[in-house]
Amino acid sequence: MSASRAATTTAHSGARPGATRLLRNAPSPRVLQIVSVVTGLIIWQIVGAYLVTNPLYFVPLSDALRVIWDMARSGELWHHVSATAIEFSIGFSIAAVAGIALGLITGTSKIARTLTDPWVSALYATPLVALMPLYLIIFGIGTTGKAALVVTVAVFPVMINTTVGVLSTDPGLIDVGRAYGASRWEAFRKIYLPAALPHIISGLRLGVGRALTGVVVGEFFFANAGLGFLIARSGQSFDTPTLFAAIIVLTVAAVLMTSLLRQVERRLAPYREVA
Repeated sequence: MSASRAATTTAHSGARPGATRLLRNAPSPRVLQIVSVVTGLIIWQIVGAYLVTNPLYFVPLSDALRVIWDMARSGELWHHVSATAIEFSIGFSIAAVAGIALGLITGTSKIARTLTDPWVSALYATPLVALMPLYLIIFGIGTTGKAALVVTVAVFPVMINTTVGVLSTDPGLIDVGRAYGASRWEAFRKIYLPAALPHIISGLRLGVGRALTGVVVGEFFFANAGLGFLIARSGQSFDTPTLFAAIIVLTVAAVLMTSLLRQVERRLAPYREVA
């Protein structure tokens, strides 16, 4: 019996260093992400070059990158990127400030939460396309219309996540604040806001995707510049390389903004591990 136990113990102790060594030598998540992206891009190039050769349906990655390079050199790309960036920046900034403020209010006030809940549920579920004619009539085809559309679609993820973050605040922290006579503003600033910060960042990350969708859809319907306008024009003229080029630029912009928000969360909320 004792010999059997000793053999089992030896086997387990011999297996542990091997498993630890395997984990230590495993590629980092960043390396795995890079490998995944590069593999996907290689597959895209192979499929476009050898499997789906009709340029009306699909193009190799190299063709889309060549269009991006040519448009960047001519200045056309920057014209469309700047139009989309201005509309996105204005709308998303307003949505972020308004969403955080409304989320803090509804998170700390049951009356405000009760009054706004049906409106938030209704507007959040409203199809984006249904708002197009109304925004076109009210704001016209200028920057204001697309910025207003971005505010409409991006404010609710920020507001809802902020509300959830406030409601998730540790009650013990709230009791301590009250015991020390913290004012409502001090409770907002020192208790609720730090506790809700991870949820706020998550809401902003969700809002980025919805905001980009809003500005692109707005440019589909009423614009004469922007990446959405470029996609719509390319689709109407069956210019598939330019269409994919615009999609690539939008995707890269979304990834960069999401990564930036992750870095902000790591800086402001180092106590929470960010995926």
